[in-house]
Amino acid sequence: MPSEPGQWMAQQHRAGRRVCLILEGHQDARQRLLSVRQLSQYCSLYAETALFELAAAGPVIVLVEQADEPGLVDLLQRPEANWGWLGSLPDDDLAGVVRHWRERLLVGHPGSQALYRFHDNRTLARALTHLQSEHRPVLLGPLISVCYWHEGRWCQSENPMPGEYPVPVPAPWLNTPNPQAEVILHANILRYLLTQHSEKLAGLVEFQDPRIWLAQVIERARAWQWRSPQQLEFLVVRRLEEATQGSAIRWLPIEGEAPGEHFERVLREWRSLGKKHE
Repeated sequence: MPSEPGQWMAQQHRAGRRVCLILEGHQDARQRLLSVRQLSQYCSLYAETALFELAAAGPVIVLVEQADEPGLVDLLQRPEANWGWLGSLPDDDLAGVVRHWRERLLVGHPGSQALYRFHDNRTLARALTHLQSEHRPVLLGPLISVCYWHEGRWCQSENPMPGEYPVPVPAPWLNTPNPQAEVILHANILRYLLTQHSEKLAGLVEFQDPRIWLAQVIERARAWQWRSPQQLEFLVVRRLEEATQGSAIRWLPIEGEAPGEHFERVLREWRSLGKKHE
């Protein structure tokens, strides 16, 4: 089995296939690749979706020929930068594969959708590691083979039945465990607090480690089943205010109170307290 992308690309070309690059970020490499291609040879994956305003900075899919092409060389030499991955197609028509991934880009119900970062090689690797073999075609669609960097080495996976598939509900790849999810969540929340609530965070630092405090707040959210971004943001910000300024909010759930009812009651109480202090 080829272990390097150049060998993998050569194998795909010998089989009569075309190779595409899924690329996120890395604007220099992106510009070098797109500047020498016709419009039919690349496509923004965010265009014509709800994320169209981010199309210029979002991931692109690009047809590539040789591993030594300027723009591609630097990417292949720095796979730890997690810029994306490679896939093979039966021909040079990108329409089918673009449609396939756009259908898998946003998950959840309208109004509370989240982005599924399939263009990140780490996300793809986790999905392929944990998916049962019968679910791989539904994830990979028209792609015949994929080549990606995972845990310090190049890997490749084959699609046993390339083709067009509707998105199943629930999508099996959304249950893939992410060992870094908790670390990422904590880092993102602390970054948000540092940007939006820096004074209160500085006040907390004077008497408590923010990381320990945040771990306790997130554990409380988990126990109360407050899972939505709105609920988590409310809990974190209000508990930060409470830690640094004091509060009279009655946080604990009432016996028999459902998680949603619990959140709405606390939210109403917080709003009522705010009006009293106006």
